[in-house]
Amino acid sequence: MNYKPTHFRLPADDIWHPPDPGYPPYLFSEEIAVAVDVALTVNRPLLVAGPPGSGKSTLAVAMAGLLRTRLLKHTLTSRSSLEELTADFDHLRRLRDATAGKDLPEDWAYLKPGLLWWAFDPESAARRGASQEEVDVLSRNFKLVEAIEPCAADFRTNDIPSGCSAVVLLDEIDKAEPDLPNDLLEPLDLLRFQVFGRPDIQAREGTHLLVIITTNGERELPPAFLRRCTSLFVKHPDPERLVAIGQHHFRNILVSKKLLETVANRLEDLRSRARELGLRAPGTSEYLDAVRACHELKIGPEDDLWNHIEAATLIKQLNQEEGEG
Repeated sequence: MNYKPTHFRLPADDIWHPPDPGYPPYLFSEEIAVAVDVALTVNRPLLVAGPPGSGKSTLAVAMAGLLRTRLLKHTLTSRSSLEELTADFDHLRRLRDATAGKDLPEDWAYLKPGLLWWAFDPESAARRGASQEEVDVLSRNFKLVEAIEPCAADFRTNDIPSGCSAVVLLDEIDKAEPDLPNDLLEPLDLLRFQVFGRPDIQAREGTHLLVIITTNGERELPPAFLRRCTSLFVKHPDPERLVAIGQHHFRNILVSKKLLETVANRLEDLRSRARELGLRAPGTSEYLDAVRACHELKIGPEDDLWNHIEAATLIKQLNQEEGEG
């Protein structure tokens, strides 16, 4: 790749190598690197579209690693609301305290800071917007439930400061209610939102965020929301890229290149069948599962048992669909 990003540094091989083996490596293409750099330059959310399993969410993990910062993640559902992402009120806990005959504290004690509050001002979120003195006074007579940061990963290091306060991942926005994308416009544009019974929460001065929003394309998103985002479409990795990912994912164990290539080519064939049947195609994680299973169980592509490995890790829905037919 010829492109050299301005706002982050890629390794020489263009692959993010996670410090934790629980995360897969991420191979950057030129298109992906430019799209992320543009989002960081214009300070807009990056809307990442693509089929399931194409690495949309993993991009956020990789960027948090490259930027040496926190990853704050929230997976959206049909029940998600703006308050869930900013600040919600714990009505149930307040009702329990009232029913138990407790002296009720001020309403701020029942606030539940959401992901955006933690991204904008983590110290304020930990105190629910109150001063430290207010927290200390209340804690003398009332057990204040600790506010927990929704941190999916933390790649910060003491020796190298990060220029990015956090990577925020809002996963699968197409599954949320139709109004939610537009509800997010003001918080993401102004880095500010309203809180029940408290002054507005404003991001601390010097806050720099990379907001990545993913969609599988199951629902059309509002035009006003699309105008506020930069955009990237992520395709499934081709066989050559899958082999490169596999070589780096299994770099500490001896996995043959033949195995990596055979599984990658077979996966590409299965994707074509999946498209014909209107089913979800197998993704990168399933490719890595198939390779690992073959390697550790010592079952190669030339073995009779290979078909069973393939069926268990790659085919899945295809087998069910054809079985029903």
